[in-house]
Amino acid sequence: MQAHSYRAHGKLMLFGEYFVLDGCTALAWPTRFGQTLKVSSDSVQVRGIYWKSIDHKGFIWFEAYFDEELNLLHGLQDEVAARLQKFLLHARAMNPAFLKDGLYHEAEISADYPSEWGLGSSSTLISLIAQWAKVDAMELFFRSFTGSGYDIACAQAQGPISYRLSAPTKAEWKDIDLGSFLDQGVHFIYLGQKQDSREGIQHYREQNDKSATLEQLNKLIINFEQEANRENLIKTMQQSEALIGETLYLAQVHNTLFSDFPGAIKSLGAWGGDFIMAVAFDRAFNTHGYFHEKGHDVVFTAADILLPS
Repeated sequence: MQAHSYRAHGKLMLFGEYFVLDGCTALAWPTRFGQTLKVSSDSVQVRGIYWKSIDHKGFIWFEAYFDEELNLLHGLQDEVAARLQKFLLHARAMNPAFLKDGLYHEAEISADYPSEWGLGSSSTLISLIAQWAKVDAMELFFRSFTGSGYDIACAQAQGPISYRLSAPTKAEWKDIDLGSFLDQGVHFIYLGQKQDSREGIQHYREQNDKSATLEQLNKLIINFEQEANRENLIKTMQQSEALIGETLYLAQVHNTLFSDFPGAIKSLGAWGGDFIMAVAFDRAFNTHGYFHEKGHDVVFTAADILLPS
């Protein structure tokens, strides 16, 4: 029996949300949390794949069986099974030898975080399948989805990255040094109101004349990348929120939920429900205690959630 294990990181986009779709520079960071794929193969009479997905509590939430041609024989959730089948078929199109060895395969994917956190279950899945199939993860993503793909780049990154789309299906990214970001009193808080990224993107697409904001935002982000100190972080968070909020007619979470927080707060991802980033003006301020009193128990320091570079 042959066995292999693969790992893919989750992600958080610090700056550039929505506008990354139109070529704005985005700063993103892989998380300590992610997914692991363990695969084994054996030469038994039955050919094909048995797949199971395990949640962060150790429970199987999805199972599927595919034959050697990747026809779905059985799946507990048809929609999930169809999506998985699509990824596997695209991977085989890129590597015709993938899973065509006449063997029986077992694949077990497990996450070490709750899926509702929105750290990238689909992107880590695609990254893991790409590693298994020995194909390019970004190409597999663009064959399967429309979007920026920054989360695919994060899945195998070992620290913060600068990312941009130079064409609808062509991306450029590089590792960057954000200095002492992990030690600057940055906190990430999960709001517990999961948002639909597709709806957020649709709202973004419906807005006209975003070019001026894109240019301003791009300059702001590049400036922070070049001077990633605490003072500039707070300023960049505040200005980014104002630019995006005004352009997309979205309320700033600082104003709507945390107006008494003595510092800067920035939405991450689809505004309104996933993680936010918070930095108090005073390093000594008890940020964790503040959000705990507001009823938010999932509060991380940057060092606790972000992958150390």
